[in-house]
Parts: sequence; C-alpha cells; structure tokens
Amino acid sequence: MQQKGHMIKNVIKFIHGASNEDVDLIVQAIKYRRNQLHTQKAQSFRIGDTVSFTGRYGRIETGTIEKVKIKYVLVKTDRGQKWNVPGNHLTKQKETA
Repeated sequence: MQQKGHMIKNVIKFIHGASNEDVDLIVQAIKYRRNQLHTQKAQSFRIGDTVSFTGRYGRIETGTIEKVKIKYVLVKTDRGQKWNVPGNHLTKQKETA
C-alpha cells in the first residue's frame, strides 16, 4: 500500500509540471478509465437487485434495478422515482431473508 501512495505522489508531481498537451492526455486517460469502471460495475448488477446511491442534495436513495444498460442502470426508488445512475455510483444492498 505504501508503494501505491508513493506512485500517486509521483503522478501528482508530474501533473504539476506537465505541459498543456500532457494534461490533455492525462484527462483523456482518466475519462477512459472512469468509463471502463462504470461499465464493469453496471454489468455486475442484475434486474431486481436492491441498490443505494447518493441522489440530489446528498440524499441517500434506495431502490430496485429495473434495467441494466451498458454503463448506466435504471433504478426505481422506494418513492417511485426512476433514476438513470452510472454503475460505479451504486452500492448493492445486502439481501434480507
């Protein structure tokens, strides 16, 4: 874990001295990686799963998955609203038996 922290410090140090072109490449790489993470996480959910996420104004929303798209998930909340949420923003809730 200490090695990871050292690596992140080096990346941040590099960014501080980066040219405009370097910053553009870094931003592209971050957007690409974020897109991958949203897709991977969205595909890990199934219709009927109970999930939670942070909605507007910091409110925690809980609901059921109605549809899994490529990187977004359609969630129907307990209050009847439908939200289109990026997969990486969802947390699966424990099943209660």
